[in-house]
Amino acid sequence: MPDSTESSRSPLKRAPCPNCGEPWLRPTQLPGRLRCVNCLTRFELVSQCPNCGEHQTILRMSNTEDMQCQSCGASMLRAT
Repeated sequence: MPDSTESSRSPLKRAPCPNCGEPWLRPTQLPGRLRCVNCLTRFELVSQCPNCGEHQTILRMSNTEDMQCQSCGASMLRAT
């Protein structure tokens, strides 16, 4: 039986869209850019947290699980 924390996250193991909350973010042809297939919103992965201003390296955030700020937990994705 799967752990309850795993099942509450995303059954598809993908990062949720900051706009609609669905797990349909897909990378585009440009590095650091993503698009939600559900709501069609485009996002850019930024190196400075929009919430607290903490700087992080993009290389460290290349994994979808690292798209949250290490300091405050806010999303590092900015709608474009």
